[in-house]
Amino acid sequence: MEEIKTVQNIKENKQPSNLEAEQALLGSILVNNDIIDEISTLVTSNIFYDPAHVKIFEVIESLNNKGMIANPITLKNFFEKDNMLNEVGGTEYLVKLTRFSGSA
Repeated sequence: MEEIKTVQNIKENKQPSNLEAEQALLGSILVNNDIIDEISTLVTSNIFYDPAHVKIFEVIESLNNKGMIANPITLKNFFEKDNMLNEVGGTEYLVKLTRFSGSA
């Protein structure tokens, strides 16, 4: 007999994820912070699968809300201050994200 999927079954399954798409979005934002205003009604941190990407996006949003620029340097400084730099992949990963941007 074929199993009927309920909402509970669906929630228990792993959410679809595309790490390359997450990297491209974050990289694009880091290259051009104006993008964050354009996507703010569509994108929230809970759409990200990778926990590091969740943290990175939350910091980007926080910096943007304070009128500050979000780039690998400002993110590095933030994460270093909170001893979280390794949790998000380190300085190299923050820089690498910008390479995933279509406009980099």
